[in-house]
Amino acid sequence: MTNLSVQQAAARTRYALGEDFVSCFYDRVESALGVEVIVVPLSKDGYSLTLGGHKIIVLAATGHWFRSNFTLAHELGHLLVEGIPPQDGKAAENVANAFAADLLMPVEIIRTIDWAQAEAATVARVVWDLGVSTQALGVRLRFLGIAPGNKARSALGMSTEALLRGSPAPAVAPPAAVTARMEYSARRRFPERVVTGLRRAVADGDAPQASLSWVLGLPAREENNDDVTPESHELDIDLLDGLV
Repeated sequence: MTNLSVQQAAARTRYALGEDFVSCFYDRVESALGVEVIVVPLSKDGYSLTLGGHKIIVLAATGHWFRSNFTLAHELGHLLVEGIPPQDGKAAENVANAFAADLLMPVEIIRTIDWAQAEAATVARVVWDLGVSTQALGVRLRFLGIAPGNKARSALGMSTEALLRGSPAPAVAPPAAVTARMEYSARRRFPERVVTGLRRAVADGDAPQASLSWVLGLPAREENNDDVTPESHELDIDLLDGLV
């Protein structure tokens, strides 16, 4: 596994996803790559798995869209990079992180910017267009041996939310657009195929109504007190396996 092979895999993936893919990352991953994306409350950032021949990535529902983007890109690395080591090893995590960085922050884009002269508005534009956090961008610059000037370094030291909602940034990312990304990454999401399968399972008596309500983000019916409620429901992999 070489850095070049990881970069090439990321470049192929980026090409398949198309321009501005971070604005609808989940949908592009499903339509262009055939990898299904599930977004649910989780105690960790996310994970990937294969069930019934379907590649699936499960992400934590969070308003931190930039974190979800990196997690999704990271998990794509686990699924798409050929020859990646076993997923539970440090080497595999390093490869997946490298893939995510190359996918979201390709070197050919990063190096087009004069970072020594860049101002806060430029940093905000890069963060927004690439769909990453200020922290991730700062790490990427250090990895590439790029030293930002004082203004860029100060902007990189801000939280992503503060930078995008600050004075230099509204023209880059209007508040409504920032809110839309937050809602997109925080909204519970299941592939339509899984929702259809769960509806069928509920109709056949093979799954509780509360599971469907939870998947759809609807309140559980009060009469179904024996069912698992949305507040306590964890993603049931056995149930998911039965649907795929």
